[in-house]
Amino acid sequence: MNNFNAAVQTIKKAHHITAFTGAGISVESGIPPFRGENGLWNKIDPVFLDISYFQRYPLHSWKLIKKIFFDTFYQAEPNPAHLALKEMEKKGKMQAIITQNIDNLHHRAGNSNIYEYHGNSRNLVCLKCSRSFPVQDFDLEKLPPRCPDCDETLKPDFIFFGEPIPEPARKGSILETQNADVFI
Repeated sequence: MNNFNAAVQTIKKAHHITAFTGAGISVESGIPPFRGENGLWNKIDPVFLDISYFQRYPLHSWKLIKKIFFDTFYQAEPNPAHLALKEMEKKGKMQAIITQNIDNLHHRAGNSNIYEYHGNSRNLVCLKCSRSFPVQDFDLEKLPPRCPDCDETLKPDFIFFGEPIPEPARKGSILETQNADVFI
C-alpha cells in the first residue's frame, strides 16, 4: 500500500482528527511564510513585532504591520487546503484546527472549532484597558489606531515576541493534542 492510501485508511479509521496548520497552508493563498528561503524574516527585521519595541515605537511598528499583514491578508482567499479542512469538519470527520496562522483564512473558509495559537488579525486590543475591537471599525490609513475609550494605542490581537500564548487557545490546543488519534 502506498503512503497516500495508508493515510486515507488512517483518516477513515480515526475517531478524533485534529489539524495543525502553520504558514505553509496559506502560501498558496499568497501569504508569504515567515521563515525559509522566501521568508519575511530574510527581508525584514522582526524586531517591529517585539512587544517592548511596539510599545516604544508604535507608529513604526504599525506601518510595517499594516503593509505586511493587513494589506496582504485582506486580499488573500482560502485555498483548496483550507476548504478541504472545512469539508472534513462539515462531515464530522475533523474535530478541530490548531493554527499558528493569524491570517483568518480558516474562519473565512468556514471552519468553526479553531484554536488560534498566535491570535488573529480580526481584532485590535487596547494595551491599557484591554478592550477588544473589530479591525474593520478602524481606518488603518490613520496610524496608529487608538482606543476610543482611553486613547491608548491599539495593537493587533496576535502574539508579538515577548507575549504569552493566549487562553483559551493554549489550554484548548493541549486538550486537542491529548484527544486526537490522528493529526493532519
